[in-house]
Amino acid sequence: MKISDLINEQKTFLTDQLGEGLMQLAQACDSCLDKELSFDHLNELLFSYMQHHQYTRLAYVLDTSGIQMSANISKEAILPEFKGRDLSDRPFFNAVDEQHPIYISNTYISRTSLKPCISMVHSICHNDQFVALLVFDLELEKLPLPKQDINLDDWRQIKGDPEIRSNLFNQTRANSAMDKSIDTVHNIAVELLNELGAFHLKLHYASSRATIWTIDNPYNYHVHVLEEITSPDICLLYPKKKYPVDAKVTQEQVKDVFGKFKHMRFMDDNLYLKTASLNIMNGTIGLSFSCDGNHYLSVEDFLENFEDTYA
Repeated sequence: MKISDLINEQKTFLTDQLGEGLMQLAQACDSCLDKELSFDHLNELLFSYMQHHQYTRLAYVLDTSGIQMSANISKEAILPEFKGRDLSDRPFFNAVDEQHPIYISNTYISRTSLKPCISMVHSICHNDQFVALLVFDLELEKLPLPKQDINLDDWRQIKGDPEIRSNLFNQTRANSAMDKSIDTVHNIAVELLNELGAFHLKLHYASSRATIWTIDNPYNYHVHVLEEITSPDICLLYPKKKYPVDAKVTQEQVKDVFGKFKHMRFMDDNLYLKTASLNIMNGTIGLSFSCDGNHYLSVEDFLENFEDTYA
């Protein structure tokens, strides 16, 4: 599933969780506006609601021209000086009408708190006529969002520095110290991933070093220079572990991947692999090339499409 799909799922969840309460408040605001408009009454209604809504940072009401009809209402105070602001340029202003009564904005950084926020907007209708907008600014960090399994299932290409790309054919690959021992390095890398508890390993071919993350200590990484990563003695540092049953990469695929990395390192004098990483738990490969471009893709896609894409 793509990142955009996961974000839309979270917005749908928020609509399901908060939409009914927002609708009820919009109806209460309609009752308030049905009478001779009482600025104080509207503010008191919003302020009362805010005391019981733990996720909302700010609430206010706009008319159909985008002019603020209420004060800014927080949990702490009613701020009447904000009445009369023209907010018709807000992205959500034209997103709500009789047919589309509720809208959730994209996330933005609050100008006052400097924290990520999101706005929920609900139409206020009177006799089926759209008369106003009820706006909630929600603090993202306080929302009861469900945990999402963010797994990469699409191939991503990220272009690098344009200056480096423009000089691609003015440079040639120089054999690094790791290149001269690449088979040994790859054999040790496979051993670390398959037998010794490493779950994420990145090889920096040009600078001859490796970065390793282990299952026992996932929040810290270890950097090994060439002399360490080419010596089997490094295996003494990492006790043997059972291969994770929930790994998304098989042990045979691990071996196959490093064989492909070797081909990509030597495939061309101008366009060649500079760094490569493999994470067996999320099944992701990261590739960085001499043109400063980067590819991120699943192991399955990498192996299945290798001949067409990289060979």
